[in-house]
Amino acid sequence: MHCVFERGMPLNIARQVSVLRYEFRILGPLAFALPLLIAMSFAALGLWLNARNVAHSFIGSLLTASLEACIPLLAGALTATIAVHDSAIELQLTVLMPYRFTVFRRFILLLAWTALVEIVAMLILHAILPWALSAPILEGQLTWLSPLLWLAAVGTLLALLMHSRSSSGAVLGCIWVSQLAFHSYFAAYNWTQPWFLFATLYTPGASFWLTNRLELLLTALVLFTAAWWYLRNTEWRFRAEDL
Repeated sequence: MHCVFERGMPLNIARQVSVLRYEFRILGPLAFALPLLIAMSFAALGLWLNARNVAHSFIGSLLTASLEACIPLLAGALTATIAVHDSAIELQLTVLMPYRFTVFRRFILLLAWTALVEIVAMLILHAILPWALSAPILEGQLTWLSPLLWLAAVGTLLALLMHSRSSSGAVLGCIWVSQLAFHSYFAAYNWTQPWFLFATLYTPGASFWLTNRLELLLTALVLFTAAWWYLRNTEWRFRAEDL
């Protein structure tokens, strides 16, 4: 069977590569640089504090906060921006591929890159500062994965419903700050534990830790599903451009 090639690769693969290059340009290098910059900054700070003989408990909390709180919040803000902003939205809505596929492809690219940064950061920390992270390396991946997907899903749905990335970012920030400020309250009650984002930072040995991580993942799945169905409506999508 004859196969068409473009620059040494099959045509369909070349098209997919071109699409990915286009999506990377649309998202911009800053969206991929920021998670890496945050991870490297906290890692360097942790190593410097360790060299200065700062208490291990403080360094461990600082590094856990970077993985569980800071990078996931950034991902939530970025996905909120992606959800409501596209300079070529009119053109996107005329092509054969439904626009929701394009949006979720961008989500996947951004979240996959952020996940890679988190995984590499945890591997490096386990190799250099094995005492810094409380959970085992495999189970410990839920430290960042659950809040990452939850904040991304909440940020996405808020942006679509509020038709504003700035307003959704403000609400997302309020949720984030309130959970940090009132962490003891969120950890103490059964009705708040399922959406407590920082269980690893504040209650790593709690009996509800694993349940909390899984419930956050389930909630994120439900919210992303709601965002998927929201994006099926073209009229609502146009209204979401009011920034």
